Amino acid sequence: MLAGWEIVEKYLKISNNTDKSGENLGKKTVSIDAINRRLKAANVPVRVRQHGNALYLRSSKLPPKPEDPVGKRYEMPKGPASQENLLRMEQEAHSLWKSVVEQRFNWPDHDHGVKSLDTVREWIARFEKHYLKTTDCSPRTFEKHWRAAVLNTLPQGSKLDRTLLLAAVLSTPDNTRKRKQFCQKLTRLAEFAGIDIDLRPYQGSYSKGSVQSRDLPKDAQIEAWYDSIPDERWKRIFARIVIFGLRPSESFDFELVDTHTARVIDAKSNEPRIIKAFHPTWAEAWDLDGQLPKINWRKNRKHEDITSRIANRFKCYDVTCQRYDLRHAWCVRVSVEYRIPVEVAAKWAGHSADVHQSIYNRWIRSDQQDQIYQEMVLKRETLQ
Repeated sequence: MLAGWEIVEKYLKISNNTDKSGENLGKKTVSIDAINRRLKAANVPVRVRQHGNALYLRSSKLPPKPEDPVGKRYEMPKGPASQENLLRMEQEAHSLWKSVVEQRFNWPDHDHGVKSLDTVREWIARFEKHYLKTTDCSPRTFEKHWRAAVLNTLPQGSKLDRTLLLAAVLSTPDNTRKRKQFCQKLTRLAEFAGIDIDLRPYQGSYSKGSVQSRDLPKDAQIEAWYDSIPDERWKRIFARIVIFGLRPSESFDFELVDTHTARVIDAKSNEPRIIKAFHPTWAEAWDLDGQLPKINWRKNRKHEDITSRIANRFKCYDVTCQRYDLRHAWCVRVSVEYRIPVEVAAKWAGHSADVHQSIYNRWIRSDQQDQIYQEMVLKRETLQ
């Protein structure tokens, strides 16, 4: 082993003064990714990590503490995340691993502030803190789209490793949105935890274009549904969703500004959003303001519980469309019948222009496509 370390020491002398391309490190910055690539190439199972404003050396190959199992992953704090500290981290990683190989490693020399991270629960908690700090994701969105959808399905008390991650992915149906979602989100978790695993081969062939088609209701059907709802409170909820293209739960955070304008609290951003009525004649004729049905919801599950309750109630009244069909119909109506620019319509709807086009407007019916052609092409040629 000592002969092997002569090679490592030679490499260390080079890496102390040059980066991968041979340039002097004293004259430029160095990245954590570059350091970790060199450590991997040198077969040193120690990695540099940054959490907040602190640097750490991480490894699962250190001798375990008496109370810990073999393979426990530890993190050793190494000071603030400055370029000065970063420049010496590579050498410290080599020195640490050399002490292990030469059986000189002693926990009392390194135990100050060392954290052992191993279980799924521990890694998720740290990943959540990191993700919320480094992205625009809100705690509620993380809870819904990360924890509830994927992370909470993992065995929280188990060790986070390659086997567990792959088993979680393979537990989902092939070629589905759920499989793709698991692969993408667990890849991010694995990268954060320093677990080398490629889940892309298991992702499958799911795409937005493979989802089941929607048969959006026509205006006559929508009007018939409105007339058939016997309870005025639920009729009011139905009217709000239809006329303003709301997400179902937004119908309870609703304020009528004027006959054709409403303000809601966006279910995604939790910020106020202004929306316009389409059709305006429906807003003039239908009852939008007044008493609403009483719905109870669980803490942190308001939007999901309200949406589920509305869907169940509408089903009782033979409103047979899918949950978001009325919202989809509003988006198509705005684009086809009123020619509202996508950017404006998307802002009213509370999503991006790309989402508006790729997800909502993809359900424009063939008769609506013919209508656009008649009005935008044939009539123009007639006028010429």
